[in-house]
Amino acid sequence: DVDILIDAHGRFDVPTAIRLCRSLEEAGQIDWFEEPCPPESLNALKQVRDKVSAPISWGERGHTKWDFVPVLENKLADYIMPDVTWTGGITELKKISALCEAYYVPVSPHDAAGPINVVAGAQVMMTVPNFYKLETSEWDLSKYDHLIDKPLDVSNGNLKLTSKPGLGVEMNRDYLQAHEIELG
Repeated sequence: DVDILIDAHGRFDVPTAIRLCRSLEEAGQIDWFEEPCPPESLNALKQVRDKVSAPISWGERGHTKWDFVPVLENKLADYIMPDVTWTGGITELKKISALCEAYYVPVSPHDAAGPINVVAGAQVMMTVPNFYKLETSEWDLSKYDHLIDKPLDVSNGNLKLTSKPGLGVEMNRDYLQAHEIELG
């Protein structure tokens, strides 16, 4: 009853990524194999793509819509996962999502930067018809509670957004100021 999403984090060379993915495919269905090789080489991604059956996810380290065009045009990924922070914000994430929609590729925003990143990605996805899943680094997001004004509501595995304006959350400035690291 769970999806198997494997994050290789771009750590493998081509033969290692292929070997790893094939061995995992033998163990059962893989729902996606994320960044099997360093994202800088689309040629390496194509080699892996041609040799494995698992769906490929790519894009957490793409920076602009132009980084995603060759991946989409060459059908190198089944899922695209841009990061709202690393792409430069909400507008660029929306543009990348619209570009993916034109290729019928689902979008799953990447998250590695905390509660604002998660909520910003979720807010954009509320407007995206090809939204797949909202990635978070952990199931339990309570580790973010002290950073924001109100805990994120994640019940039954779904993030519930508030009706408050903007992103719907505010940073806990008192906590951040109290724990500010002074550079000396």
